[in-house]
Amino acid sequence: MSDGSDAATGVKPIDTAHTSEGRAEGAPDLLDFKDGKTDISAIRWIDAPGILIFWVLAVVVFLQFFTRYVLNDSLAWTEEAARYLLILVCFLGSITATRRGSHITLEFLLRMVPAKAAKALTILSQTITLGFFASMTWIGIELTQKTRQKMISMPIPKAWIYTICVIALGIMAFYSAIWLWRRLRQSPEDLVKSLDDHLIHD
Repeated sequence: MSDGSDAATGVKPIDTAHTSEGRAEGAPDLLDFKDGKTDISAIRWIDAPGILIFWVLAVVVFLQFFTRYVLNDSLAWTEEAARYLLILVCFLGSITATRRGSHITLEFLLRMVPAKAAKALTILSQTITLGFFASMTWIGIELTQKTRQKMISMPIPKAWIYTICVIALGIMAFYSAIWLWRRLRQSPEDLVKSLDDHLIHD
């Protein structure tokens, strides 16, 4: 019955026969995951503090999990330490992202407008970014000077944590200024082409 209706409507029935590889004809290609070589050539000495704090955070979180769920006697200081270490990872890791120019951006607009307009928008956004980091550095300095409290579970002044964040913001402002200078010197065409530099290629 179905064969007659298919012939009448002119619709070709779907062939569900499997190929020799065990896949139906017309199915999309399988994803091919290959283990590529780890490239650490882009890592610089300025990235080391963020990497170090990341692994310290991993150890503290594991220690918290182990003492709470295995020993049933959680260490009180691990929760607060993990919270502040995570803050430091965010700020120190942002240094790497700013240095490499790999912060998340909305690039679709830059691809839609003419090259000269794309350069103007890029310079504008980079100027705003520089102003943000510079102003946050100034505000952070004032906040650090006014902070007198210590951490609850450890006798460590919170001002130390804030100082590291302020230093990170200052470094990000420095790299933002470098990127602004680079964008000013780039031609509009080269700037548009550089949008794909941070993408992953095969």
